[in-house]
Amino acid sequence: MGAGGAVLIIVVGAILLFFVTVALVLLVAAGVVRLSGKNPKPLAWSGVGVLAVPVLFVATLVVWSQVTRDPDTIELDLREPVRLSSLPEDNEDFPGIRDYDSDRIDLVLPDGEHFEAEVDGILVWSDDVYVTRVTFDRRAREKGETESLTRKWERELGGAGTVEVDADYSDHGRVRAAVSAEPAP
Repeated sequence: MGAGGAVLIIVVGAILLFFVTVALVLLVAAGVVRLSGKNPKPLAWSGVGVLAVPVLFVATLVVWSQVTRDPDTIELDLREPVRLSSLPEDNEDFPGIRDYDSDRIDLVLPDGEHFEAEVDGILVWSDDVYVTRVTFDRRAREKGETESLTRKWERELGGAGTVEVDADYSDHGRVRAAVSAEPAP
């Protein structure tokens, strides 16, 4: 996330906190008015209405993120150890390997760099508790794509991964990559 995203989160958080604070002040004022024997309903309803703004905002944000999330993308943050139990189920029962037919991979590499790619498949390797390695591949769709894709993946993965070409695969070859995920001791 860039600096602009962090500033946006801080600003939105401050606005939501302001709404919650105003709502609490109105609800406390309604309680004081009730103790004085007057009608607290206008203040109470105002407090509930103001409190509804941040609640509805957060609920909408959660629903929107679930609707727009791409279920065909495997997302992993490799800066910290990844527990195998945190991964989506794949309906495969191979000890130490999960095989995903996902269309995309989205990784945060151990050095914090971001890597995204269209892929044909993903294997997630584990020691039965933590992810130890992620491998993925893509079949070249046109002539010369294996070379350009290999250079691109090597550049974007840097020292975090290895990339190799299987030139004899299919019509135009296939590019495979592997990224190590060091588990916690």
